[in-house]
Amino acid sequence: PLSVDLRIRKVKMDLGFGNSNQAMGEAAKAVILASTKAQEDALDSEMQRYDDLLNSNDDTLEAIREKRLAQMKKAQGQRTKWRELGHGTYSPLGQGQHGGDVAKEFFDAAKKSERLVVHFHRPSTRLCDVFHSHLEKLAPKHLETRFVKINVEGCDASDGGGGGGASFLVEKLGVVVMPTILIVKDRKAVHHIRGFDELGGTEDFSTNLLAHIIGAHDGIKRTDDEEMPEELLEQERSRGGVNSVRIRKAGGGRRTLRDSEQDYDED
Repeated sequence: PLSVDLRIRKVKMDLGFGNSNQAMGEAAKAVILASTKAQEDALDSEMQRYDDLLNSNDDTLEAIREKRLAQMKKAQGQRTKWRELGHGTYSPLGQGQHGGDVAKEFFDAAKKSERLVVHFHRPSTRLCDVFHSHLEKLAPKHLETRFVKINVEGCDASDGGGGGGASFLVEKLGVVVMPTILIVKDRKAVHHIRGFDELGGTEDFSTNLLAHIIGAHDGIKRTDDEEMPEELLEQERSRGGVNSVRIRKAGGGRRTLRDSEQDYDED
């Protein structure tokens, strides 16, 4: 309702750190407003469509049917193409057609897929398993994106390098923290999710929150009817609390490859 919309717009959100974090509060408010408006627009559009159908003649209905069939056929063709490229699964690079050359496979995947989500992981780093679990769930739900993982064991410059093509990618793409997710769109690296800092600084985040952050950087397509992550809703409700969920811009320099600096229990 209009009254609710106006009431939300007048609120100046403070998440607990003064003016430095005011931008995050405004961003969260904007997301909620945009989501509400999108739902209202979708409902209005659906009601208008039904009204048009009720007032249509047979020729119009047949034209609508033919158009819909063509759209469904095109969509099915796109889904088939995506699956042939490896979309729909969460799979490792460096074990395929290029004989283990992970760098070649990476650039080949980035060339063929409009969207690519890459998890740089290390088997010896337990926290990488957290991203593995969430990405396994997201891959089949978002066919528009290819989800892959690259093992960077042995790529740490401090131990003399190693890792072949993976070492090249680590250096080239600025992978400095384990675990790291890289979002690639149109052959460009658009964002790094380094460790869990953007996810509230904890390993107990929801798959929906990770999807929300990946989607914020166009790594996946978020639909209007998808729910806001509970973590963001809780942050909005608490107001004045700790700004624990931050959507960052890409940045950061080259440093020694290391595990996330967050403090976690290794139970």
